[in-house]
Amino acid sequence: MPVPDGALNFRRPLPGLWRSGNLSRLSERGRRELLAAGFVRILDLRNRAERDMDAPPFLGRTEYLNLPLLPYRNRALNTAAAEAQTNADHYRAHLDHAANQIVAILGAILDAPPGRVLIHCHAGKDRTGLIVALCLELTGMPRGEIAADYAASEPELWAFYADSQTRRTSAERVKVEPFVASRPEDILTALEHLDADWGGVGPYLAAHGFSEAEQTGLRERLTHL
Repeated sequence: MPVPDGALNFRRPLPGLWRSGNLSRLSERGRRELLAAGFVRILDLRNRAERDMDAPPFLGRTEYLNLPLLPYRNRALNTAAAEAQTNADHYRAHLDHAANQIVAILGAILDAPPGRVLIHCHAGKDRTGLIVALCLELTGMPRGEIAADYAASEPELWAFYADSQTRRTSAERVKVEPFVASRPEDILTALEHLDADWGGVGPYLAAHGFSEAEQTGLRERLTHL
């Protein structure tokens, strides 16, 4: 489908799954285009404070569902995030300390009515990138292609991040800079972390309540529209 007018970092990594940055940038025409495309579920991975800053345009519609990826007041996650030096560090922390949220998000994709599903966060790179990488891994996508999909966010977000940096102090810009790029090794490191600690994405999800039968159902849903 054509990119809706005003959409940020919008693309289709799998037949049944689209990804995007936050949808508050859509023009009125873009909103109509997105709805006309027949998305049955729009999953917003942001927290409620982020929603207050960039209002979700489809709030109140049956298609819209807000499931934040990152839990509030999780000391282990907050400590790991504060110590992170790379995006890979963040993704490992998400996998270690937000597994229940991850399973809830994948379950919301599985349980949606038949049709197209769109997931997004703020920029559509990190939280969305991790969920999409898990979906791609679950379907058996080669890791080189998973890394390529993740890296595709970088050119899509050059202007977005450049604009964001102009509103930060010098110290804030220095702090954020290491996390702006979409380096393929960061998402691959996250998947390798699952290999080392759990034996792969399947055992990791099963250990957190997302059964093999549900994984099979999700795999079918993602690979067939």
